[in-house]
Amino acid sequence: MSSIPNTSFIFEGKANAPVLVLANSLAAAPEMWDAQAKILSENFRVLRYSYRGHGKTPAIGDEANIETLRQDLLALLDQLNIQKFTFVGLSLGAMLGVYLAAKNPERVNALVAANFRPFQIDATKEQWDQRIEAVRTNGIEAIVNGTADRWLSEDFRKANSVIDQEVRQMISRTSPDGFMACAKAVRDYDARPFLKEVQCPVLLIAGSGDMAAPASEYPLMQSSIPKNDYLLLQAAHISNIECEKEFTTAVLKFLK
Repeated sequence: MSSIPNTSFIFEGKANAPVLVLANSLAAAPEMWDAQAKILSENFRVLRYSYRGHGKTPAIGDEANIETLRQDLLALLDQLNIQKFTFVGLSLGAMLGVYLAAKNPERVNALVAANFRPFQIDATKEQWDQRIEAVRTNGIEAIVNGTADRWLSEDFRKANSVIDQEVRQMISRTSPDGFMACAKAVRDYDARPFLKEVQCPVLLIAGSGDMAAPASEYPLMQSSIPKNDYLLLQAAHISNIECEKEFTTAVLKFLK
């Protein structure tokens, strides 16, 4: 794990190959991509990194928005001399990927955007406010179990107890400030003004049991993003873990 500037990251894979950036969900760390990175690094230089206050990246207060997170990533990419890249993001990572593709079209070759909402409604904004206040008052442990229960379906968790525990431990390692800052970025995100600006090819991935980012919200993105494909997986929110093989296969097929 390396750090530039104050951003922890893993950069691995085939030398001189195209760069592929993997972006995490809120309250996750690069290990959420372990299965994909192992396979994708055979054909790409794979960059995994952690948002402020996540993984081994230090927090910078408890305020952030999607532009803040874009600037954080661009600073890392510039220091690594990465100009053009392909982007795979899930949840907050997908929100960032769509925003980045719209605002920096000259840098993003293609985008996989999985398990995310294009904007929050009043009810979900209130839920985010409640989670932020719970963490502010009682620490990150206040949201670990509720988050993990939404991330993976109950059947998957029962059949894969080791993975379930690893996910809970990953969430619990997120700093309270890091969670609150990035949760505010999720709460305030609204892609509707810039969806049509995304010019690169996009693969949209939804989960049939995803309560955090319902598949019913994807038609808006399908009708707004000029060049897109759509895949529905039988999964809850963290589809790259619950449908590991299907997710990885779809990404490889799309990128080739």
